[in-house]
Amino acid sequence: MKTIVFIVFLASSFCLNAQKTYLKIYKDNSSDNVIMYPPGTKFELRNPQNYIILKNNETPSVHKINGDYTLTVYPNYKKDKDVYKLTKGKVELALTKDFGKRQNKFIRIDKNAITAHKKVTDSEVYEGEKNLEFELSNGITFSYKDGKYYAKLKDDYLNIKHKYIIESKLGTLKLSFNSSTGTLWWYFEKK
Repeated sequence: MKTIVFIVFLASSFCLNAQKTYLKIYKDNSSDNVIMYPPGTKFELRNPQNYIILKNNETPSVHKINGDYTLTVYPNYKKDKDVYKLTKGKVELALTKDFGKRQNKFIRIDKNAITAHKKVTDSEVYEGEKNLEFELSNGITFSYKDGKYYAKLKDDYLNIKHKYIIESKLGTLKLSFNSSTGTLWWYFEKK
């Protein structure tokens, strides 16, 4: 009986801890201007009367913005919060399982007017693991190969802090790469 209770507890803990949604912010009515945060990122969307109308959860939803809304995001990769003043667009909690459906190994994505190209390949050293080559249109490159990683701007190596925060004279690249699945999350913040 104790074994059954333990298995049920373990299975329910796994289901509760699995992240089903991620945050997408459309700052206008086009799909070109999108900011994304990884699953589990805490946030609060407040309406013009300053009431919280949406916060992080596991239920997919879309809230259209029409008026003066404030979105406060608390990324786990930095101490500061990100605050967005929104008057149009939408805030969406999208299913994580849908994130990679249209992605191939080579893809171009636009975020904050920066275009990126990524190449995900299988590791030749570690079975089931992935490697990454990632290049931004502004010249910043990031490479992850068999547990080792580096970033460069042209020929100069860049420092990587915390969970893949890369500072350069052009701005800050924030990324997260899951080498087990090949999933990549990124955002570039211009100086």
